[in-house]
Amino acid sequence: MPIPKPFRERYAGIVDDPGLFFETIEKLIPKSFRVNTIKSSSREVRENFEGYGIKLRQMPWYPDAFVSDEPNVGSVFEHFLGKIYLQELVSMLPPLVLKNELGDYVLDACAAPGSKTTQIAAMMQNKGTLVANDISYSRIKALKFNLEKAGALNTVITNQDLRFFPSSSFDSIILDAPCSSEGTVRKNSKLFNIWSEKKIHGHSSLQKQLVLKAFDLLKSGSAMVYSTCTFAPEENESVIDHLLQKREAKLEKIKIPDFRLSPGITEWNGKEYDPEIEKVARVWPHHNDTGGFFLAKVRK
Repeated sequence: MPIPKPFRERYAGIVDDPGLFFETIEKLIPKSFRVNTIKSSSREVRENFEGYGIKLRQMPWYPDAFVSDEPNVGSVFEHFLGKIYLQELVSMLPPLVLKNELGDYVLDACAAPGSKTTQIAAMMQNKGTLVANDISYSRIKALKFNLEKAGALNTVITNQDLRFFPSSSFDSIILDAPCSSEGTVRKNSKLFNIWSEKKIHGHSSLQKQLVLKAFDLLKSGSAMVYSTCTFAPEENESVIDHLLQKREAKLEKIKIPDFRLSPGITEWNGKEYDPEIEKVARVWPHHNDTGGFFLAKVRK
């Protein structure tokens, strides 16, 4: 599926190397997975894959993350047993940003199908309480399956519209918001068949409601991560700008050693955002050979 002209025109002005960016998103994304440390270790998985004759590349920025050129990496016994979890590299970033301050009471606000939830459970070493919430009952079936397969025992599943979630006080929150999913186009080029700016604006309206509610559920002094897999400023910087206007929120600069992040944009279509917005992080596919992603770390 060729890249639509409106998409090219939209992002050519905000990416550092438009030619390489568009060239990269037309290529298939490498297969990647994360070691589930509840059931195994990076060393064990590495040794087992050597026995299978499957070459792996371990990520320097996250030792539990691996990339493989083997297209059928999901057919190995480790995947069947829940020792590894097939997951895009950028999807692993939100829990990684909060790894050292998760606390004992954590909310994954839009959890299904459970990629980040199972990762957080492992980081919490199956201790404390992890609330995995999702609005979609049908998607919760996949969430439940993945949690059981991963051996996550500290997790409670809730089926709520986050906007009406009961009052609480979480030590940390991950809000991986529903979005237009532009950043996943390397996995599914058919996404361009349904892409439209109208959908982007619809998502932005919901995301602004979700980010305010998530912030209100956060304990004072604690941190949350807002993330999306889209390039759209309306779903990214604009949402965080909205939060800064409506709440006493503080942004913190995100740094991931050995992984290239780009600062947020502070102006889009004639609208200027709060200068603090520069602290958010964009992941452009051509910088790390990944999907596209957006991250903001917010302190209450």
